[in-house]
Amino acid sequence: MQKVSGKIIEKILSENAFSIELAKRLGIQQQSVLGLAKRNSNKLTLFIAVQFYKEKGFTENEIFYDRQLNPI
Repeated sequence: MQKVSGKIIEKILSENAFSIELAKRLGIQQQSVLGLAKRNSNKLTLFIAVQFYKEKGFTENEIFYDRQLNPI
């Protein structure tokens, strides 16, 4: 199961405009997006969310958490 990177989580939690726009794209409330980020929910990897991150200038390598590059 793929997760988004800490870079995306930090952006969602720290930038109000980013999390509001992501919430609009996902059709949910901003508070829900913040909750998804705190849990690093796999819902943050939905196609529409990934498209949004790419529109904001993130590459796939920046978007997704790579367990091999970032072992726990």
